[in-house]
Amino acid sequence: MFREIRFVLKSLKVALICEDLERYGVVLVAPTSERYFELLADIERALSVRPKGAAPVDAADLSRISEHDTRGSAILLNQASVAIASMATVWWSRGRDGDILPFRRLPGTNPSVLLPFALDPRQRIWSAYWHTILPASKRLLTVNEMYGDNTDVRPPVGDELWSGGSFRVSAGLANDQEPLKLTIDGVFFADGGFAGPNQLGSWEQATMAMEAYLDCAALAREALEKHTDAERFFGRIGEFTGCTEASSPPPPLHLNRDPAAIRAVERYDIGKIVLWTRKRMDDGKALAQIAAWSSVPAPKLHKL
Repeated sequence: MFREIRFVLKSLKVALICEDLERYGVVLVAPTSERYFELLADIERALSVRPKGAAPVDAADLSRISEHDTRGSAILLNQASVAIASMATVWWSRGRDGDILPFRRLPGTNPSVLLPFALDPRQRIWSAYWHTILPASKRLLTVNEMYGDNTDVRPPVGDELWSGGSFRVSAGLANDQEPLKLTIDGVFFADGGFAGPNQLGSWEQATMAMEAYLDCAALAREALEKHTDAERFFGRIGEFTGCTEASSPPPPLHLNRDPAAIRAVERYDIGKIVLWTRKRMDDGKALAQIAAWSSVPAPKLHKL
């Protein structure tokens, strides 16, 4: 798939091509659209005039928004009735030598709205506001950055209030590359619904991460029921996840869609969370907390 797209894009000299998921309410507005600059102005206003309890925005980010090359950006608009929890994208860019390079961004499977098991109740509420895109909210997407937050539709309240630090989402790519095309490869909504072509495998990564969390919780419940020694339990978790203080991580996935490879990576990553949990408290409390993952309210992941 990626080889064919490179061939098509290499000779193109056109405005940014956007491939969105409009059928599911996930819409990309290109800079050639009349709506683009109206939506961009709304994002800038929301980031410039902050409501009480909102995250402060770095002045450099505001400058980048006003000065960015609009030809290489798009605005994401959530027209669905449910918040967007995570998104996988591919930016296709032309380098100085004319080669077409894909820049892939996957959401990862850290604790989140989709995988809330290691979050306390307040963190779950906070993440549902700051780490999602609410219905009618919008984001400016460039190759390197995503700008905007949910204050464009409503201010934070209660446990959503910002607790410190500045807020930005970014990833690096050479600035001398010319963006040609933006594809939304997959979107998870906050209710667990998934849509998209899934060429990058974000569906498999999220579902196998959830499987690993729940498998570890089941082992912890069994240990509590059988009064298993905590040291023995954590040894068993280390064998199950492949993650111990002395172990090395499995190879990174890149575009590897082999289920066994994905499962190994996700189990290892959950194993790191188990180790982190154990370091924060005594073994008995850590074991009980891992067992409690099975009762944490989590969305049921399903394809739309």
